[in-house]
Amino acid sequence: LTDALNALLHEHGEATLGDNQVRTMIGTGVDNLVGRGVAAVGEHLQSAQLQKLITRFLQLYTAAATNRTCMYPGVQETLQFFADAGVQQGICTNKPEAISKQILADLSIADYFSVVVGGDTVAEKKPSPIPLRTCLTALKTKPGNSMLIGDSAVDVETARALDMPVGIVTHGYSRSPVASLGADFLIDDLSLLPTLIGELRAAS
Repeated sequence: LTDALNALLHEHGEATLGDNQVRTMIGTGVDNLVGRGVAAVGEHLQSAQLQKLITRFLQLYTAAATNRTCMYPGVQETLQFFADAGVQQGICTNKPEAISKQILADLSIADYFSVVVGGDTVAEKKPSPIPLRTCLTALKTKPGNSMLIGDSAVDVETARALDMPVGIVTHGYSRSPVASLGADFLIDDLSLLPTLIGELRAAS
């Protein structure tokens, strides 16, 4: 995301942004990311101009979506654990669907997911509950039988709209301290997720 945004800004003769700056702009979709990036370098564009930049950003991002993308430790093992246990897994993201599927394929984890709902799959993005409800419907399950694992306030708000349990990883893209987000639990290491879920079930 940072590389694509900076390539876009460079094409227009603007200064580039650091990783930490861009991290604070992530989480509510490509449109908002580009808008925030452009605003950060002092540009204020009309809607039509901004839409052209968004289109160009998507071209740049699609061409390099996994250049600096890697999985956090424990992710593949955890996905395999749930797959072996017969647990259906899906993705609900504000990234465009096609790019999301490309990233999953490039990381060799696409087969773990029965459904991918992206920011352009339905009419609204998270924190609207519509994308998450669409994902659950495709998985033939209900909020009370499911759990959302995310990394931001947007994910907590989305889950809460459906009264769905939500856990937040501590190393994601939250613009606020994760302890303040109101998630059901925080998790540092995703390989611990199966154990944590077991403990939560035992306590309920």
